[in-house]
Order: sequence, then structure tokens, then C-alpha cells
Amino acid sequence: MELTEDQAKRRQGFLDWDVEHILPEAVGDYHFRRLDRQEGRIYYAFAYVSESTGWAVRALFDEETMDYMVKTDFRLFVMTDIELITGDFEAYKKAVEELLVKNMTRELLDRKVSVLVAGRAFTKWHWEEVLPPAVGHYRRMVDPSRPLLGLNGSYIIAVYEYAEKERGIVFFYNMFRDEYYAEMSAEKIPVIIHQYDAQTAGELEQLIRKHLAGDLAELETMTPES
Repeated sequence: MELTEDQAKRRQGFLDWDVEHILPEAVGDYHFRRLDRQEGRIYYAFAYVSESTGWAVRALFDEETMDYMVKTDFRLFVMTDIELITGDFEAYKKAVEELLVKNMTRELLDRKVSVLVAGRAFTKWHWEEVLPPAVGHYRRMVDPSRPLLGLNGSYIIAVYEYAEKERGIVFFYNMFRDEYYAEMSAEKIPVIIHQYDAQTAGELEQLIRKHLAGDLAELETMTPES
């Protein structure tokens, strides 16, 4: 697509940034890639992409908010690094150079839970029998031994994904409300559900045993509008 003058100027700013020689080539199994791609209102400059999961940590500019950002695409959901949002390109470059590797290491590689959660809730749950590595076509991408920190005190404690059909289920624990819940996704459209709402890991386990296989089979053929 033909770029506007402002888009071309922003693109050139990213291209002139010698970031691949400032940041490491790899962070764990995430490897650096130049993207240099305009998709609608968003310009994607570069990314770190995981060889094992395909998850991507992308540096971008969003014309809707006029902000430079870093977002991690987990396919079923996307999370924004709130420490790396700014409308000023020079401030963005400095923040990315100083914080990106540290934040990726903490949030994607180490994945340590808060002291408010350690030693209780899902960290004491013997989940291995109820959350197998695969359920039908769905692969388990996250498990409670290595949760992802989400928004507003929520941990993503389990994810099953059918990557080829862009659908799956995400299980959450909110440490402030001390409760569990889940959300399904079909082709990036959320499917709100309540059959996994629970107050304890034991309750959640019983609900998973009752519903998970059937829900994933139904989700496999679901149209996003349904």
C-alpha cells in the first residue's frame, strides 16, 4: 500500500533506528525479526517471535491513539506492555532499549507469581490429570505451573488452542477477587461463558472435568456469530 507522508516519516524513523544491533538477537527462544509492515492504522516495526509457541512481541505505532507501543500477541488474546506506551518516539526508543528485554524475561520467561498468590490458590492445585497436554485438536499452551500475568490482578493459568482454526479457551484466576473464570475465542471474537466460574481450584477442577471436552468440541465447529 502507498504510505502517506506521515506514515512514511514514521517508517523511516524506525528503519533508521539501529535497534537490531542494540537489542540481543534472542531473548530465550524469542528471536528478533524486522517486520516493516503497515496494516491499516498500525505500523509494525519489528518483533521477537517465539520458535516454540509462535507468540510475538511486536513494536508498533497505532494511528488511532497516536502512540508507540509494544504488544504481545498470544493469538487468542493480546497484551500491551504499559511501561512501553508513549507518543514520543525518542522516549519510546529509550524505554524499549532499557526495558524490553527485562520485561520479556519477567513476563514471558520467568513468570513468577505475586507474593499475594504464592503458596495458595492455583499454586497448590494438582492440575496435571485434569489439564492434559492436548484435548482433541487443542494444544495446551499455558498451564498453572507457568501462568501469565494479565490485567487487573488476573493470572492466565491455562490456555488450550486449536491454532489452525484460531479458536480456544483461556482460564483466569483473579487474585483480588480470589475467583476463577474462563473465556473462549473463535477467530479472535470473544465468546463469553460462565460454566467455569468458581471460588476454589477444586471447584474449577470439577467444572473442567464436566465441561471442557464438550465445550472444545462445540467450539471447533462454532461460527463466531453464534
